[in-house]
Amino acid sequence: MKKLIGLVLLNFLFLNSLLAQEVRVEGHVHDQSGVTLPGVNITVTGSEKGTVSNIEGYYSIIVPSDTSSLIFSFIGMQTIVENVNGRSKVNVIMKDASQELESVIVVAYGTSTKEAFTGAAEVLDEKLIENRPVTSFEKALQGTTAGLMVTSGSGQPGASATVRVRGVGSLSANSAPLYVLDGIPMAGSISDLNPNDIEGITVLKDAAAASLYGSRAANGVILITTKQGKSGNTRISVNSQLGVSQRISDGYALMNSTQIYEHTWLGLYNQALLNGKSTDEAKNLAHKNVESIVGFNPFGVDAPLDNNGKLIPGTLVNTDTDWRDLVYNTGIIQNHNLNIMGGSDVTKVFFSLGYYDDSGTTLNSNFQRYTSKVNVTHKINNFLTAGINTHLSYSKTNAPPSGTEGANPVRAAEIINAASPVYNADGSYNWDNKAVFDFNPIGLAEMDKYRYETKRGIVNSYLNVAITPSLSFRTSAGIDNSNDKGLNYYNPEHGNGAGVNGRTTMSQSENLAWNISNILSYNIENDYSNLELLVGQEAIGEDYSLISAGVTGFSVPGYEDMVWGSKPESPASLTSSWNMISYLGQAKYDYQNRYFLSVSIRRDGSSRFGQNNKYGLFYSAGGGWRVTEESWMPQMSWLNNLKFRGSYGTSGNNSIGNYASLGLYGSGANYGGYSGITPVQLSNDDLSWEKISSFNIGMESRILNRIDLTVEYYQRKSDGLLFSRPLSAAKGFGSILTNLGAMVNTGYEATLSYEMIRRKNLSSTIGLNVSTNANKILSLSTDQIVSGTKLLEEGSSIYQFYMREWAGVNPDNGQPMWYVNADSDDKEGDNSQGSAFMDPLGSGREVTSEYNDAERIRLGTSLPDFFGGVNYNLTYKGLELSCYFYFSYGGKIYNLDYASNMHDGTQPGYNLAADAINAWTPNNKYTDVPRYVVNGTDRGNEMSSRFLEDASYVRLKNITLAYNLSETQSEKLHLKGLRVFVSGENLWTLTNFKGFDPEGVINGTTNNTVPGVKVITGGLKLDL
Repeated sequence: MKKLIGLVLLNFLFLNSLLAQEVRVEGHVHDQSGVTLPGVNITVTGSEKGTVSNIEGYYSIIVPSDTSSLIFSFIGMQTIVENVNGRSKVNVIMKDASQELESVIVVAYGTSTKEAFTGAAEVLDEKLIENRPVTSFEKALQGTTAGLMVTSGSGQPGASATVRVRGVGSLSANSAPLYVLDGIPMAGSISDLNPNDIEGITVLKDAAAASLYGSRAANGVILITTKQGKSGNTRISVNSQLGVSQRISDGYALMNSTQIYEHTWLGLYNQALLNGKSTDEAKNLAHKNVESIVGFNPFGVDAPLDNNGKLIPGTLVNTDTDWRDLVYNTGIIQNHNLNIMGGSDVTKVFFSLGYYDDSGTTLNSNFQRYTSKVNVTHKINNFLTAGINTHLSYSKTNAPPSGTEGANPVRAAEIINAASPVYNADGSYNWDNKAVFDFNPIGLAEMDKYRYETKRGIVNSYLNVAITPSLSFRTSAGIDNSNDKGLNYYNPEHGNGAGVNGRTTMSQSENLAWNISNILSYNIENDYSNLELLVGQEAIGEDYSLISAGVTGFSVPGYEDMVWGSKPESPASLTSSWNMISYLGQAKYDYQNRYFLSVSIRRDGSSRFGQNNKYGLFYSAGGGWRVTEESWMPQMSWLNNLKFRGSYGTSGNNSIGNYASLGLYGSGANYGGYSGITPVQLSNDDLSWEKISSFNIGMESRILNRIDLTVEYYQRKSDGLLFSRPLSAAKGFGSILTNLGAMVNTGYEATLSYEMIRRKNLSSTIGLNVSTNANKILSLSTDQIVSGTKLLEEGSSIYQFYMREWAGVNPDNGQPMWYVNADSDDKEGDNSQGSAFMDPLGSGREVTSEYNDAERIRLGTSLPDFFGGVNYNLTYKGLELSCYFYFSYGGKIYNLDYASNMHDGTQPGYNLAADAINAWTPNNKYTDVPRYVVNGTDRGNEMSSRFLEDASYVRLKNITLAYNLSETQSEKLHLKGLRVFVSGENLWTLTNFKGFDPEGVINGTTNNTVPGVKVITGGLKLDL
């Protein structure tokens, strides 16, 4: 009996212990706006227990233990799993299901969720580029993504921007990122794409994100996803906009005809005094020769200047040509697009037509593009899905020559003085100016022709096979085929063609890139973890051909076809090809949506490299940790998400010549009427990939359910950089391409987004991103390499300026001065001639007025200290306002254009900047402009820090005001939607830079390129 009582008591105590483990949990459920959610289903993981929130969003439920998990689900909201973690009260904020879709990102060879992704990537949607008046989509990315540097060095219509992801990764090979369009690596210009066709863009920045692309991913990868069809009713969208464009700024002022005439007189006067003439003799010589130096007398009298070289009051000015006003004009931009999408659960179709026309802001420069796209997916049966993505484009470009020659209208507008008329008295063009004789940019725009055409087709077809619910196979094949034609015609009467009675050069090229990939994916998941495996094989190749021919001796002007020429020039042709085979694999593991691990490996074999290094192995490993999912993490209502991630991996750069490793012979060594060849390149069997080792750590957080903050640190080390190693003359070659260089880029990135207002009819969001990048060369094949304004050396930036340091103007005689810097390691400078003297301006340093006696020093870099963007969006009912600002701080730019207009008399007859009026005279001793002497030898305009300027600026990149008709209003007009908008691009810039645009080329030197443009457009979008 005692045993029975004891057994009953023991069972009773055991039952009580089991019952004691059950816990009551209660709380409230809200949406992101704080509104309570009734009817939310709450269930206990692994059981059938459940409840529903009441009208006030309140719920109460008994759970088996304090370690149980609750599942919250509601139609239109993301499902949430909350661990109880010993809490008796669990409040939940549910997010809209559309945000869940946004967390899925396109990555290399697939997709991932933002939570599970261990790499550094940024996803940009179509709203960033929609309705932006840009010819190429990457221009709209400036300031939108941390670590992405976008610079537009030219305002030529159709020109692409320079894009760098986390710095410059190579000394001599291409540093541009790899662009992948719907899975196909692009081989041509990205300006052939229609931005209206783009659905989303993913920027892959570190090795964990990009290393699956192996030898092509050293400089980052930009994945472009185009729009696809959707099931449901067919939707038609028409988007049309019209705008005007102008030169982005006025730049520095140029002298008018009176100023250039008076200043030239001063230069002649100073020249005569230096030659020992008396004051009266100098004045007489200046009066006598001023017209011949300027080229023309722009006044109504033969002697327009008084005895001091100033215009006599009341003198009529007959000629005052504003060459800038004639070369630059107001451009017209048109952008029209038609989209049709629709389909069923079986077949989905997207179709688009696009037309873009930019008449340009510079004489004889314009761009037209026609595009068409068809994307189709078809579900053949329950395990087979096929699809095809196509892109067709045809573009026409007129682009005048660039550079420092007279055929460049930008250059001509700066250096032809205002006293030179455009037309002669009989109405014909005037070709007689002192800057570029026989060149008149207005006349040449009518007589010369520079036309370029591109036809391009990109096709990608694929087949998906669902072998089992967990195992799938995808095979795809794609081509990127472009045909380019070019015509350069120089008329037989004036300009470049006059010496040979006209010249026509025609060229035609074709580039065919192909890609075949086969990917096998396996995915298995349970309640706690998810494992994804991927293995694949890929083959790519590219074939290029070019043929060109020319002819001179045209008897009839205006006819550019070669049949009109009488003297054929030697034709030329070229063929080139390369190919690569690759094998790749990846594994991704997710445990309880808390711990994430990814590893990848790829092996590439390329025909471009030496026979001893045909193959390269690239790998990556990354991990992520969502701290807020830990059971021990204290429940903090203000911290919604906290994730740490890190990665390390390698990638490569194969962007070198197709035959760089081979010993080559060249033609042209003809003798005695027989053709001959000669060696032109040494072989290097050890030539290998440029290898990039990337390390990245990052933190992602969401605070107060309103603030998103991401902070990252990265280090990209480039090793085996391709560089030409100098050889002794006995070798017969000056250099050989080798893997000798090393470089590192390090930096910090931060991105902040704050939802300031979040209401039903009113929302406001502000965002900020900022990036730093420090570039340092670690090793070179030689101690120092001086190239123009730059010095390459170990420990320096790739774009380090190296030149003489400007000290100002000697107040005693007006001569230019440079600091001697005798302690510099410059091997070219030499102050042994004893020209050094103490600075009369009081710096306490030695200076010299002999250019060659000053030594060059390091004067900073063209790369900014930091850069980034600020965006603001405001929505009230159907009204939208968005603003994008871009800023760049630090970095320098050498203003070669300005230097050409501050020549101090070394180029007599050339126009001058208005700043030159402040030149030294005995009555103007303290100035920063040296004395002006016609044909002077002071050399004050030569390369020095005199023309090295701060490149910092802030720019209103875009502002858009739009109104969206409500659904009710649209239905009354039998529409599904109507959007009306006005947009401005580059409308305001704050900078101290003297030129047109501080956003120059990345190497920091101006070179008479077409200035950037500011644009205002208006348009509408109709959804039918």
